[in-house]
Amino acid sequence: MDLTRRAPQLGIVACLAAIAVAVAPYVLLPADASTGIARYYGAGAFGPTIVAVFAAVNVVVLGAAVRERSDPVTIAGAALVIGLFMTLMSLEWIVSLSPERVTGITTQDWLVYHRWAVLACSVLVAVTAGLYARALDVL
Repeated sequence: MDLTRRAPQLGIVACLAAIAVAVAPYVLLPADASTGIARYYGAGAFGPTIVAVFAAVNVVVLGAAVRERSDPVTIAGAALVIGLFMTLMSLEWIVSLSPERVTGITTQDWLVYHRWAVLACSVLVAVTAGLYARALDVL
């Protein structure tokens, strides 16, 4: 398997998953939970919305790698830094999020796992970017 080709593609999939997971409560929760969602997303300095924005930027960055339109080493470095920032922002949001903000929004149990899914997708983005950098012998 050619990781110089496959890793950016996997990174794009991981970024799209991060975006989908980040916006899932907006789509799946009922409208009467809107006040709770605002507090949930507003916890900490960063939240899943910012993580989703960074994931969207990383889709463009990794797309340049797939189409071979930019220097691969620069792309690998940028994608890795963005993935690490996404992971750190997710961690900061999880630490600053109190359990009451999660359980007080709705009775749907899946929301308890949402923050961990955001973190998992962020880590996956960083790992795929690291694999790409490794395949280019940058790391």
